[in-house]
Amino acid sequence: MVNNKRTFTAPQSLLESNLTFPNDEPSLTTVTVTRERCIDPSLIDSFLRFLRHGSDDIIRQKLNNYRKGSENGKEKCKEFLKQELYPNWQIRSNIISFCEKEAAKMKNETDQQCNNNEKSAVAPIIDARIDPYAARERVEEQEARYKDWTKVVDWVANNRKIEQILTSTTEGILRQNCEQNDDYLKQFAQFCKDNS
Repeated sequence: MVNNKRTFTAPQSLLESNLTFPNDEPSLTTVTVTRERCIDPSLIDSFLRFLRHGSDDIIRQKLNNYRKGSENGKEKCKEFLKQELYPNWQIRSNIISFCEKEAAKMKNETDQQCNNNEKSAVAPIIDARIDPYAARERVEEQEARYKDWTKVVDWVANNRKIEQILTSTTEGILRQNCEQNDDYLKQFAQFCKDNS
């Protein structure tokens, strides 16, 4: 197994924000994502929560701050999208995609291990008269191998759904406050292509 990891940092606009955190909760501004952190995603969840709060949860306030004292609100909206919102969405998407790729690798590795064990010349002979629990133990062993994979797949699906809800809600707010006819999700997809 290759030890794959990737480090993500919150956008600078969030780090300089006027958001304050209680002293007992230090702000999480950088996270290194590994397979182990995808399996036990509590740290990743905290980082995603921080990112979501810094953009989608307070988007109306952010838009008001950008447009304050400006005659050209549409340009300020575009500035907000390119400097804050889209980079934030991209980081979140990249984190979830990393765990999704790790889940696919875990599945392949586990499938190969199970296939190799079944084809092995020294595969244990299961005789219920000698060891009545051997067959059940073998099945439990295989199920345990897939447990972590299932956990990551479920986490990825859940977070994809959260992102879908947040981005569509945010798009509605953007249409109310910026340009009614813009397709912000399509613009985000183009932003990701341009900045990958």
